[in-house]
Amino acid sequence: MTAPTDQASTPAFDPRSAELPPPLADLPPVEPPSAGFIVQLFLIPAVVVAVVIIVWLLFGKLAGGERDPLDYIRLLRSPEANFQAALEFASLIRNDSKLATDPKLLGELVDLLGTDLKSDTNDQLKQFLTAAVGEFQTLDARTATGAEVDPVAVLDEALAAKQPLEVRKAAAISLAKHEARLKGKLEKPEAVRALAEAATDDDAQLRQVAVFALGFDDSAAASRALVEKLNDPEPFVRYNAALALGRRGDPASLGLMREMLTPADLDKAIKLPDSEKSNKIEEVQLEALHSLETALDAGKADFVAKFRAEVTSLSKSGLVSVRSRAGALEQRLDPKL
Repeated sequence: MTAPTDQASTPAFDPRSAELPPPLADLPPVEPPSAGFIVQLFLIPAVVVAVVIIVWLLFGKLAGGERDPLDYIRLLRSPEANFQAALEFASLIRNDSKLATDPKLLGELVDLLGTDLKSDTNDQLKQFLTAAVGEFQTLDARTATGAEVDPVAVLDEALAAKQPLEVRKAAAISLAKHEARLKGKLEKPEAVRALAEAATDDDAQLRQVAVFALGFDDSAAASRALVEKLNDPEPFVRYNAALALGRRGDPASLGLMREMLTPADLDKAIKLPDSEKSNKIEEVQLEALHSLETALDAGKADFVAKFRAEVTSLSKSGLVSVRSRAGALEQRLDPKL
């Protein structure tokens, strides 16, 4: 038990006599946020989000046919333009035949690309704009003001040595697509000259793509350029040249065509890891057989007959795709088999 408390000896608590804590220092005055703070905190993120939403809506509406496709060009002309936008545009053209034949859309794209090639625009943006020109199914091009522009001339400019390497490759591929679409009747000597020059570049991949593009041009100038590349140090450049000449039944391609139809020769010529080499050998053999088929369709039976032994050998290939194609070609050469 605790001792009793003597309440009489304990003075009552008087709040008026208690010591109070010292007063707090004055707080700074409350001021409204500055305009700069609001811009940093709200408006800049809002603008970024708005641009993303506008681009997303623009792509969606273009794909759905709800907006003038020229809005896409306006976007690509804006500071927000980037290579993803150009890549999306190329994909859109590839998958929409109506847009792919629109002269005004192509004209505005060519006009934009011509301007960008002369500026410090992002190299990837130039690359995909150049690729987009190759997705069109027409070369009829005029700007919104009605001025005619030449897509091939701009692609030639994109192929020039002063342009970035990837832009030059994209230009060669775009020219190849138009050449193939027109079945070798592009009839643009300046394009052949630009491709022939690119085919002498130090970069092997650019030479390979340029020779590939030349292969779709039926002109004598293109054939001369191809013959010059039969001795290129890079095997795939040589093969592209030989395949193109083989389709024409040109005897200058005989040696390399035989090499491409002979697995042992390909095994020596192709310097790739074993995991990649077998697939590449199959690819080359199929391309060589296709080249001979094209020559046969063009009435070059005498030329194709020179490869009878190689074709017969490949008809027994362990590669199903090669065996099937070679067997079909052998049947065409010897219908009694």
